[in-house]
Amino acid sequence: DSLYSEGGWIQWFCSLEDHHFFCEVDEEYIRDNFNLYGLKQKFTHYNEAIDMILSPDCPDDEDLEDDKFLEIYQEATDLYGLIHARFILSPKGLSMMREKYVLGKFGSCPRVLCERQNVIPVGMSEELRTCLLYTSPSPRDS
Repeated sequence: DSLYSEGGWIQWFCSLEDHHFFCEVDEEYIRDNFNLYGLKQKFTHYNEAIDMILSPDCPDDEDLEDDKFLEIYQEATDLYGLIHARFILSPKGLSMMREKYVLGKFGSCPRVLCERQNVIPVGMSEELRTCLLYTSPSPRDS
C-alpha cells in the first residue's frame, strides 16, 4: 500500500520529494473546462490523466509497477504541471504561492550578499519540467 492513504492524488503528488514547488490546485478549478482550454490536444491519454488527477485514491505499489499506469501517470504529472501554471495566476493560486514564498518553502539564495533572501520558482518556458529560481535584487544592488 501507498504511504499516503488519504487526500487523493493531488495531495499525494504535491507531497512527493522535490514537488515542493507545487501547491494543491482546487478540484473545482480542474473541473472547470474553461481553465483547461487548449490542453486536451497535447496529451494522448488526456481523459485518463484528468481522472487520475481528480482521483480520491493514491497510487499504491502495485500501480507504480504497472506500465500502462505509469504511462498515464507521466501524462497526469505533465498535465498537472500545466494546470498548476494556470492556477497560480488566479487570486487563490497567487495567495497560496505567496504564502509558500514568505515561509521560505522554495529555499533561499545561497549567495552571501543576498543575506539568505527567499527565492521563488519562475517558469521561463512552456517546456515541461523546466524551472528557474529567482530572488529579487538586494537593496544594496540599487
